[in-house]
Amino acid sequence: MTTLRTNVLLAALGIFAVAAQLIATRWGLIGDLAGGFLCGLIILAGMRVLALEAEHIYLPLLVASAASLLGLVFGVLGSDIAYSRAAWTAALIAALPPAGLAIKSVLRGARCQLCRARLRGLLSFSCPRCHLVACENCWQFERGRCRLCEANQVHLFSLELSWWQERFGSQVRGGRCALCLRTADWNVAHWACASCGHSQCRSCWDDTNGQCSRCGWTIPGLSAEVSEFVAAAVHPGTPGSID
Repeated sequence: MTTLRTNVLLAALGIFAVAAQLIATRWGLIGDLAGGFLCGLIILAGMRVLALEAEHIYLPLLVASAASLLGLVFGVLGSDIAYSRAAWTAALIAALPPAGLAIKSVLRGARCQLCRARLRGLLSFSCPRCHLVACENCWQFERGRCRLCEANQVHLFSLELSWWQERFGSQVRGGRCALCLRTADWNVAHWACASCGHSQCRSCWDDTNGQCSRCGWTIPGLSAEVSEFVAAAVHPGTPGSID
């Protein structure tokens, strides 16, 4: 589930919680406090039913507290009743149920986003292709990517022609790819290494994380998360290597 979808569903739960808090204000102080706790329960239950995992563990707490606070504010604006100071603690009470979930999550520790194994005691990597956190059992060390991206052949670099032209200049119009031996034509874009001149097709450049299979030269301007996996494969004594 994407972060955007999670946030949208969490906001929808917050709106429902605001309505619950507003209705609860009809029963005085007890209703205000009970409404705050109900806001927290709505957020907690909604996250469990919808299987939501917020990127930041404090986000559900903020949504529950904000929903309770908004419900109280709407209650004040819609009536002439003055709330006591104790009523405003409902916003703090609303944070208690999701806080319990956050504490439980912290105590359990982070998990691999592919196999859900706990990362405590395991190496973990942030995949530069899908940006998921993978444990050492789900990581392809020789390939610099997670097993999911390896299986689905997820692209690392942009497919836009301008991105490649900016880094390589003109395409190679003849010859074969040094790796897959595909002939360069209008359907298969080939790009020459700026160091040794060996050409590789776009798919092979992507597959090797932007590194020349012959001399170890790498595409300039790669992000740090990509470069750290390429650097280990640079051949000693070749351009781009550190002696």
